[in-house]
Amino acid sequence: MTKMNVVIPVYNQAYALSLTLHGLTRQPAPYNRCPVIVVDDGSEEPVHAVAEAYRERLNLTYVRIPRSGRAAARNAGAKLLDEGCVLFCDADRIPRPGFIEAHAQARRKHGSHFVVGQVRELYVPDAEQNRELVLARYGEQKYDRVPQYCRLVYRLFNDSGTTLSPVPWIAALSGNMSLPLELFRDLGGFDDTFREWGFEHLELGYRAHRRQVPFAYCREAVNVHLAHPRKGLSYADFIRQSHDTFFRKHPHPVVGAFYDFMMGRISRVQLENLASTGMLGSAGKNASDEYVRILNFKS
Repeated sequence: MTKMNVVIPVYNQAYALSLTLHGLTRQPAPYNRCPVIVVDDGSEEPVHAVAEAYRERLNLTYVRIPRSGRAAARNAGAKLLDEGCVLFCDADRIPRPGFIEAHAQARRKHGSHFVVGQVRELYVPDAEQNRELVLARYGEQKYDRVPQYCRLVYRLFNDSGTTLSPVPWIAALSGNMSLPLELFRDLGGFDDTFREWGFEHLELGYRAHRRQVPFAYCREAVNVHLAHPRKGLSYADFIRQSHDTFFRKHPHPVVGAFYDFMMGRISRVQLENLASTGMLGSAGKNASDEYVRILNFKS
């Protein structure tokens, strides 16, 4: 059996982390004893205390680094691993039972692929004051939904979970993603010049695609994002800044057009057309369903 290792970067999400670790305790044996690396990215909240509370219930290692960003935090966690596969799960993504096992089964089915799981989203008002309600709704599995961007990019994959899309990297969402540790290291890990929220996971996926690494989607590997407002810049500003870093590193027309895709100006089909033929072409039959729609650009 391939060894599965879970890496969780966290910055000031102590409450959300406690829910994510709770979800990991609900994995069936032997996956409830997989190594879990919590990388504290210089938090001001009591992340260490949360990790300590789960130390006996999980095979958990806690490490703290100076504030460096999510890419560097994930790299720091992966450096502590010795073999097997690395499964990245964000601190605000509660794994459903069977999450790790589904990734392991996908690895057995697809081999050395870049595997993305299914992200769902749950909104509970005043979540930090309603832990019991959050856990009840998480357990009932009927109050969450697949976010619009995820629904859009999961269409890249067929029923078997494989894809022939020329842009599979747009589905490389590191909040729910696994790959062989050897492959991760061979790719050089995440680019830690990405320090804020952004596209470090897509950039890693792009490098993997350029190396002809195949991608796969595992719809059974579900974790549930606890929706929350994002502090600081608007999404539009984050997208622009992160895309600038991405495009400077990879000045390819498709990477350039990815900004227009994220801003809802061109469709997924047009982005694929550009990657395949060098031309945008038409938007697709169901054009309204093929555009990114981010509704909270200003919040």
